[in-house]
Amino acid sequence: MKLIQELMKKEKLVVILLFGLLLMIVALPVKEKKDQEMPEEEKESENTFQEADWQEKMEERLTQVLEQVEGIGDTEVFLTCSGTEKKVVEKDETESVYEKDARGNQSPYVVQEQYPQVTGVLIAAKGGDNPMVVQNIREAVQALFQVEPHKIKVMKMN
Repeated sequence: MKLIQELMKKEKLVVILLFGLLLMIVALPVKEKKDQEMPEEEKESENTFQEADWQEKMEERLTQVLEQVEGIGDTEVFLTCSGTEKKVVEKDETESVYEKDARGNQSPYVVQEQYPQVTGVLIAAKGGDNPMVVQNIREAVQALFQVEPHKIKVMKMN
């Protein structure tokens, strides 16, 4: 009887309960985190997709703007680009600086994004037979993409 009373003292009872709780926590299944690093093939395809996505957005936006200008009419735009999109990461001496989101996930702190360089532009426009329209289109493309005039081709659309 004294043995049971001795075991039932508050301190010992708390220790036994905490030990049982610890065993239950250890026995619970744990979800494995997926490897945050993508395979090299997926990274390359993602970069290609981002580059194409950026290029398509620029083509669509240029088409929208040119179609609003008097005398140009309907347009189709094709851009050629060199390089890929680059993200410049902040570094503290030799190590990258990371930022945490609300969930605690870490990602490198991006200081700057560099988009692909436009190397050539082809534009088919309804008003492509008018020399003033062609000149206006060339000047607009030069201002937007810093492309040399001989790398911009404007043609009349059917």
